[in-house]
Amino acid sequence: MVIIRHGGTITETRQPFDSDVTYGAKIVSQNLSDHIFSFDGADVRDVLHGQTTRNFKALDLHHPIDGAFCDLKGRVITDFTAVLTSETTVLMRVSKGVAALLQEHLAKYLMFSKTKMTTLDWHCWGCSDSSESATSGIRVPRPDGHSEVWSSPSNPPAHAMPANKWLLFRIKRGLARIHEHSVGKYLPQDLNYDLNGFVDFDKGCYTGQEIIARLHYRGQPKRRLSLLTVRSSTQPASDERIIDSATGKSIGSVVEVVENEDAFLCLCEVVTDVATLDIELGGNSAKTTPFTGQSAE
Repeated sequence: MVIIRHGGTITETRQPFDSDVTYGAKIVSQNLSDHIFSFDGADVRDVLHGQTTRNFKALDLHHPIDGAFCDLKGRVITDFTAVLTSETTVLMRVSKGVAALLQEHLAKYLMFSKTKMTTLDWHCWGCSDSSESATSGIRVPRPDGHSEVWSSPSNPPAHAMPANKWLLFRIKRGLARIHEHSVGKYLPQDLNYDLNGFVDFDKGCYTGQEIIARLHYRGQPKRRLSLLTVRSSTQPASDERIIDSATGKSIGSVVEVVENEDAFLCLCEVVTDVATLDIELGGNSAKTTPFTGQSAE
C-alpha cells in the first residue's frame, strides 16, 4: 500500500506502478532542491498536452517522461519529470526555484479548465543501485542503475549521499536542468532536449511549438549542450560567458557547474563547432569533455 498526498487530502492506492516506475527506493542522496506538483482534474491530459513539449494524450499510466514548458518564443521556462498516476492525476517534479514562476505562468490556462495545481509536501532524492528496499515513494529510473525518488519527508530513503554527487552524475551525462537564473534563456535544442527525448515533434500545437518545430524541420541549431572542463581557483558562475580565444567573442554560456576533483565540469550551451576552438572560461583555458557514454572524437 502506498499513500499519496494531494494537497491537504490523502488518497490511498493499492495499485503498484509497472516496471517503468516503481514504489520504494534504493540508496539515495540527501534531499535535492526540487518541488513536486500534483495536477488533478478530468481534463489534466488536455491541459498539460497543450502547455508542454510532451504528448500527454498518449501517455501511459505510471510511465515517467521528461519534458519542458516553453514561452511563446519557444524558450524553456522549466524542465520537468512527470508521472500519470491515474487518469485524472499527474505528479510533476520541477526545480524549486522555478516553481512559483510556473504556477504564475499556468494560472491563466488553469483558470478555464477543470484541473487544479497543488503543491505536495514531498521531497526528492537521487539514487544509486543497491539491493536495499524502502517503503513508499515514486522511483523514476535514470541511466546506469540510478534513479530519482519522490516521497514524503516523514518517510525518507534510508541511506544518503551528497546532493553534489547527484549533480555530478547528471552533468557528466548531459542531463541539464533549468533553474531560476536560466528561465527563458534557452531553446530546447540549445540544451539537447530534442536529442534526449524531451520533445514530441508529432504531437501538435503547444505554447512555443511553432518556433521549436521550425528549427527542427527547417533549420540547424547554432548552439548545442557541451561539457567543458576548466581548472580555476574559483567556481565559474552560472550564465558566465564562454570566450573564443582567437576572436575574444562570446560563443556560449554556463548552464550548470559542479566541482570534480581538481577541476570544474560545466554544462554549457555553445556553438556547435566548439571542439575545434581554443576557448576560455573566466580567463582560464577550457576544453571540451565527452559526456559519459560517449567516445572522444
